[in-house]
Amino acid sequence: MKLRILALVLVAALLLAGCARTDFRGEYQSPEDTAADSGGEDFIRYADMTYTRPDMDRIRQSLNDACTVAQAGDARATMKAVFAFYDEYDWFYTCYSLADIRYSGDLTDAQWEEEYNYCVENSAAVDAMLEELYYSLAQSPSREALESDKYFGRGFFDAYDGDNLWDETFTALLERENTLENRYYALATQALAYESGTEEYYDACADDMAGLLAELIGVRQEMARYWGYDDYPQFAYDFYYYRDYTPEQVEAYLEAIRRELVPIYRKLDDSVWDWANRYCSETETFAFVRQAAQNMGGAIWEAFRLMEEAGLSDIAYGENKYNSSFEVYLTSYQEPFLFMNPELTRYDCLTLAHEFGHFCNDYACYGSYAGVDVLEFFSQSMEYLLLCYGDKTEQLTRVKLADSLCTYVEQAGFASFEQRMYSLTGEDLSAEGLYALYEEVALAFGFDSVGYDPREFVEITHFYTNPMYVVSYVVSNDAAMQLYQLEQAEAGAGLALMEENLSAEYDYFLDFLEAAGLESPFGAERLAQVRRTFEDALR
Repeated sequence: MKLRILALVLVAALLLAGCARTDFRGEYQSPEDTAADSGGEDFIRYADMTYTRPDMDRIRQSLNDACTVAQAGDARATMKAVFAFYDEYDWFYTCYSLADIRYSGDLTDAQWEEEYNYCVENSAAVDAMLEELYYSLAQSPSREALESDKYFGRGFFDAYDGDNLWDETFTALLERENTLENRYYALATQALAYESGTEEYYDACADDMAGLLAELIGVRQEMARYWGYDDYPQFAYDFYYYRDYTPEQVEAYLEAIRRELVPIYRKLDDSVWDWANRYCSETETFAFVRQAAQNMGGAIWEAFRLMEEAGLSDIAYGENKYNSSFEVYLTSYQEPFLFMNPELTRYDCLTLAHEFGHFCNDYACYGSYAGVDVLEFFSQSMEYLLLCYGDKTEQLTRVKLADSLCTYVEQAGFASFEQRMYSLTGEDLSAEGLYALYEEVALAFGFDSVGYDPREFVEITHFYTNPMYVVSYVVSNDAAMQLYQLEQAEAGAGLALMEENLSAEYDYFLDFLEAAGLESPFGAERLAQVRRTFEDALR
């Protein structure tokens, strides 16, 4: 049961913006960069970072200036104005992240709740401004020069030749979605009065949370239809994740996981978690991962030293703290930050390693723009490397392999539920309809063998704030396990693969796997190989 609860609260924070992306990092600084005094060091301490409420009028004026200059036909002048807008855009999201970190540190802090909500409520408008900029640049007399390799690249504006669907109608839908997401956080704060995962918790909180999810599904279905999609999953795959596989492929993959791995999952002995559930302080967890990072060396050790020396993490336990973990990149300060509310058990070592994998990727890239599935490869790979470079990891290895099996099966179950819940309509799109659907999926994926409640999905933050995300844990775990297998076959091979690709920023996951020399999780024989690995390791 322990791993089930951990899986329910696992989250990787991601500020989703459904817009085309380009990379101009390192070519400009935010207006606030020079305000923080680094004391002569080559980094900015988190304690010295400042938050100021983003000025929406200033951002809008910066956009208007860029659009005006773009129509004059001077590419260099246009790019100077574009960079000025990017400064404002990045500062908005840096402050959004700072407010998120500080509100997550104490969900009862009314000041940070207000600031976080302000940023959430204005994020749709800011993203709409970015789209407006690109549509304006597409009509610029200097478009050809702007599409040179020096700037945006060939064909960048092809997607901006038609009508701009990021209009008032779509922005209003995004704002409705953001308002509902804010309600989820408010409900989650109220739920702090109850012990997570208990009957009392679900009796008090589940109906409101499930009803809210039904509302979110309805709004998201409207968004998909507005963009001409028949269903929300495919819309989300294209709009948020740039995935090079389809919901139909995923559906077949999830069914194969159910067929191949659920029988092993049902037989998993609960005693495997006994060691993982023993007490471990946050200091001990930090020291364990620190030693492993030092043993790995290279960019990984450099990243850990930055995190430690600049105070770029919060892993202290807090009763009022957001019950999860995430990593974000503070773009205007060009540094990552890691957040974690520990369980105070030995399992925390894996959780910290997971988020530190994201931290390393962002450190190497100055903020990674890779696709979500590629990002999760680095976090899950770091968990596996912890087994190879940490001290005395025999018991942790068995826990991690059991955890990996649970990732395949449980996240596959969650992903199956999520894909299907966006097909609910009418009376079925309700708290009761969601309970019934989740129970059906839970039984199919063997959750009854470890204990489940048909209302437990309300604790999965992704369903509310990062829709269609959870399948990334499944496919990226498969790739990360391949890295572990390489490391087992030849010491240093998996670490070398990690180091070589830390700065890789592939949009598309299958492209990344091919370039890295790894197999597709959708390969005909891949799941059979995975099944045999678990049978050997967990018998």
